[in-house]
Amino acid sequence: MAETRPHITVGHHDQYGVVAATSHDNHVAEHILRLVGFERLPGSTLYGLTDPQRDPVRRGAQAVQSLRAAQYRVNADVAYDLQPYTRLGTGRGLLERLEKPSASTVTPAAQQRRSQAATAISPARAGAPPARPAAAVEYRPAPSAPQPVRSR
Repeated sequence: MAETRPHITVGHHDQYGVVAATSHDNHVAEHILRLVGFERLPGSTLYGLTDPQRDPVRRGAQAVQSLRAAQYRVNADVAYDLQPYTRLGTGRGLLERLEKPSASTVTPAAQQRRSQAATAISPARAGAPPARPAAAVEYRPAPSAPQPVRSR
């Protein structure tokens, strides 16, 4: 499967500090960048973090988290990436690990006990009276206040 390009890339620029760039011509992504604290740099396609001297690493990391929470694919420098993307090792692949049970697999007897406990009625509820359906309540709006009569 081919890797797709990220929507936004966040990194460090020597002159501007924390910067972001969009890889797609997407006006919504530009709007989101403004919402998380970036502004378009004059004469550039880059967006710089506003007030770059005020805690840039923390604010850059928060921006990356917010962009990912908004479902954007984001590449970021390590300093701003709180959850760096890690590739699976060269050992057993993810599908292999999911398909082949490991040595710590639950025994069939333990699995049966768990399923019985999950479907059993709780002892606290065993002696409780059955729940009654809630009584129907008729809705009546409150009477409105009388309007003052204007005299001519």
